[in-house]
Amino acid sequence: MAALTLDMGKFIAGLQYKDIPQEASPFIHTAFADCVGVMIAGAREPAPQILKSILSSKGSEATLLFGNERGTALDAAWINGTAAHALDYDDVAQRGHPTVVIVPAILAEAEAIGASGREMATAYAAGYEIWAELVRRDPDHQHKKGWHPTGIFGAVGAAAACASLLKLDAQKSAYAI
Repeated sequence: MAALTLDMGKFIAGLQYKDIPQEASPFIHTAFADCVGVMIAGAREPAPQILKSILSSKGSEATLLFGNERGTALDAAWINGTAAHALDYDDVAQRGHPTVVIVPAILAEAEAIGASGREMATAYAAGYEIWAELVRRDPDHQHKKGWHPTGIFGAVGAAAACASLLKLDAQKSAYAI
């Protein structure tokens, strides 16, 4: 396994709530509140409604679109993330939209496993920092190549966040990302 991936796995596995700088806390709270707001605003848009109608909602792990329906954590993250990005009011940072990918994954997985608020904040920090590290190491802007960085870095950031929530060890966190 590449040293970078394993180093990132070690970071994810070792990150604890107490390690997050105190000044980052308001940013994390704002990120969650903003994402929930844009999810609610985008919930009735066609894209999340189409996904909801197509994906299996047989699971009961997580809430879909803040309604009464439930689905698997995976489906909830996908549907809710689509709602959050549907109106394009979501945050812009790190050459993309990190929160719209990371927070829906955290909310769905946290609901499925019963994670605490502190665990969710730690997961956000893990996902965001991994995304930021990848952006820092990418000298060529993905937009110039015709790629949307949210799709590239988002999956890795969300995987890092969920690895943190699941308290995976360094090796498994590296595999996740």
